[in-house]
Amino acid sequence: MSTPPSPPPAAGAPRIPIQPAGKPAQRPVPISVVAQADARPPGLAWLMAAPHRLFFFLAMLGLVTVSLWWLAQLVARSAGVALPVAVPPSWVHGWAMASGFIPLFIFGFLFTAGPKWLNLDGPPAAPLLPGALLSSLGIVGVLVGAALDARVTAAATALVAIGWLLMFGRFALLVRRSPAQDRLHATLVLVFGLFGVIGQACYAVGFARTDLAWVHTGEMLLLWWFIAPVYVTVAHRLIPFFTSSALPFFGAWRPSWVLTALLIVVVGHALLPLPALAWPAPLWGVLRAALDAAGGLLVLYVAWRWGAVQSLKNRLLAMLHIGFSWLGVALLLYAAGQVALLAGRPDLALGQAPLHALTMGFFGSVMVAMVTRVTAGHSGRKLVADDLVWALYWLLQAATVLRVVADALPALRNGTLLVAIVAWCLALVPWALRSLPVYLSMRADRRPG
Repeated sequence: MSTPPSPPPAAGAPRIPIQPAGKPAQRPVPISVVAQADARPPGLAWLMAAPHRLFFFLAMLGLVTVSLWWLAQLVARSAGVALPVAVPPSWVHGWAMASGFIPLFIFGFLFTAGPKWLNLDGPPAAPLLPGALLSSLGIVGVLVGAALDARVTAAATALVAIGWLLMFGRFALLVRRSPAQDRLHATLVLVFGLFGVIGQACYAVGFARTDLAWVHTGEMLLLWWFIAPVYVTVAHRLIPFFTSSALPFFGAWRPSWVLTALLIVVVGHALLPLPALAWPAPLWGVLRAALDAAGGLLVLYVAWRWGAVQSLKNRLLAMLHIGFSWLGVALLLYAAGQVALLAGRPDLALGQAPLHALTMGFFGSVMVAMVTRVTAGHSGRKLVADDLVWALYWLLQAATVLRVVADALPALRNGTLLVAIVAWCLALVPWALRSLPVYLSMRADRRPG
């Protein structure tokens, strides 16, 4: 009895090839075997395998370079050794800690997670190389020029601005091509990134003219209109997601009003001093103190609502929540300092303690948490913070507290300041050096990327 013919496949159904009689069946090649075909030895060529490899590698080098540069400056100052100076070291320090590594980490994250937000395939690393190299060369140029010639520093800063503009231009093309309906977070990051480019241009003018007003404007733009709002935007999208993934009983709570309120706080912090330039009045100080105090309390509430306490059971998640909470601490310190000024007690205004709570605590802690997570996940490793990373993270927290104390208690400043930068370097230089080989070698699971 003959076998009836099989019905034709339905429209759109996958066709299964029929193996001819007498030939052995061909099995699909496992992905691990396919990946082994690209089993290149460790080396710089691996940086082109994925955008995060390129940017994270350059960011780690920038982190080590600017951290050790500032340590050398402070050690020389403590020893009474005069180093060549063409630009005030404090100006360069402010620029380097904002521009020397954090933006490169942001670009690495942006071209890794950003395409997923936009429902697009991730771009290759090669087209991003010119912008990345310009940024890195500019960092070296600023540090060299700071000792030799202010014009070199200004030109190097302009290179960084061009590099950033190229990379944000690439990201703008992704946003424009995106079929995703929700492009809010990606668009916000792009807009704030353009303010970062403007901040670089202001710094370049300030360095060229040795003009503090331009340098201060560049600093405010980089910190409060670029890095802080980008961090807040990314935190709003990802912290609830990561928390609900690790703690299933915790829902992903991220109402749009939270993002709006947080952005009003960080952008408003930089805006409120501007009217005082044309119309000096205590009102602006009162408004700024009120905004910072309300913003600090809001951040701590959001951190609690996002599961900061419950996250302590998961090291990698706890690192992210603790880092975000530093934004609330920084804003409350800014409010306290403003109140002291309004009360006529500048001696109690806390100096730069709020600034370092923001930069070392918020920016630095979230950076370590997020980069550790992305590096592990995209290198085929487990999403965990091992004992070394956990110890280095807490050393970073100690460095931040020491730096805040150095300004809050001026009597302890001289000794505490140097200890703080030593602790910063002991925390972040080993973290960076440990990560560098990961970007130069194949994934642990032997998958591409």
